[in-house]
Amino acid sequence: MSRPAVKNGFRRVRGPLAMFFFCTLLFQSCGQTTSSNVVHIKSSATGEKDLAIKSGYAFPITKSFTDINGKMTNASAYNVYLANYDLDSRNFAMSMDRPLSGDDQVRVVFNLIGEEGTNDKSAVKAGTYSAKADKFMKAENVGLVARKNGTDIKSWLDRTTLTGEVKLSSVSNDEISGEVVLSSADMSIKGAFNAKVLKRK
Repeated sequence: MSRPAVKNGFRRVRGPLAMFFFCTLLFQSCGQTTSSNVVHIKSSATGEKDLAIKSGYAFPITKSFTDINGKMTNASAYNVYLANYDLDSRNFAMSMDRPLSGDDQVRVVFNLIGEEGTNDKSAVKAGTYSAKADKFMKAENVGLVARKNGTDIKSWLDRTTLTGEVKLSSVSNDEISGEVVLSSADMSIKGAFNAKVLKRK
């Protein structure tokens, strides 16, 4: 009779242990997601605070350049959107640029210009995109969208004084991740982020 008692006791212990390990893994997983997708923002519209990114997307377009000799070149331009709410990505910028619905919502945007000769079909490249780059491998068009008293407030970091960089440490066909450190005057965006890559059908 002792053997069944031992088996039953083991089952009683095994249940709580399994639950403990499950909760531990779940906590660690959630912690990693949160810590790797938070940016610290500062502006007159938002104040200074940490922004937990709930959704992030990036999609490419082709940007054209013409030099002083009339020579034209192209480069991919990945538009990155990060927000503390669920972005509507169905129609790319058209839907993600819609007005915010609450004063607690904030959206971060910036562009990553790729290498010379790339276009909207080119995969995003891992590496450093500097705000001070001339044309290519450059971070630009950096802004924050906040909402006060029912009105959207768009704040753009001055491109003439913009400093810093965006480092993409991991890229794939479906997702990019890295760190943004950009500032201009009294505005700044700093932190790690993940963004899903959108593809046009």
